[in-house]
Amino acid sequence: MRTGYAVEQVFLRLSKGGLELSFVLLAVSGALKHETMRFATKNEREVVTRAARFLAARGDVDSADSLRFRVERGGRLKDDASLKTLFTKTFNQELDL
Repeated sequence: MRTGYAVEQVFLRLSKGGLELSFVLLAVSGALKHETMRFATKNEREVVTRAARFLAARGDVDSADSLRFRVERGGRLKDDASLKTLFTKTFNQELDL
């Protein structure tokens, strides 16, 4: 049973020489929360792994099962199944699910 936030959407984009991840978090009550993390690297897999671990360790985010992962490339947003899988697996491993 969920009690905290679920990661609903993740957006990855280049930002000032690094990468930026923006999150849409959804509470059980229906409240939305928007958060952004910036990283000084362009390694997408490293950024996704670090962000998933961080969110899982926070304690107020308890689900990433139904997220949509989108990457901005060439000014367009595209779904990225491999980064979504990496994020979800890493997040669930940190929660020991």
